[in-house]
Amino acid sequence: MTTMADQTFSLPKQWQDWASWVLGIWLLISPWALRFSLDDVATRNAVIVGFLIVFTEVVELSIFRDWEEWINVVLGAWLLTSPFVLGISDPTAMADFLVVGVLVLALALYEIRSGRAEPT
Repeated sequence: MTTMADQTFSLPKQWQDWASWVLGIWLLISPWALRFSLDDVATRNAVIVGFLIVFTEVVELSIFRDWEEWINVVLGAWLLTSPFVLGISDPTAMADFLVVGVLVLALALYEIRSGRAEPT
């Protein structure tokens, strides 16, 4: 059993973790990079979800647990549904959320699947 004192900070070791970092950071800057920052709802969604993806990856650096990937599954699913739930009409924002959502969801499911396939 590990205690909080035993936890150490380490850089991501798998390409999937690096990709999740990139997707989270992209989502944070995408309203300005793709010029949909005037849409307050879309901008807020991108910044909040991008922050949550990055934060989840930061937590994973010190404490790896399967639940981290399940959080990314939820965040990816939210990105896929959020344009419709929030009524986002900007086509650029919608495309951004759909593409990033698919990628976040796919990466998380891939990590969950490959984590179960590896012997412990």
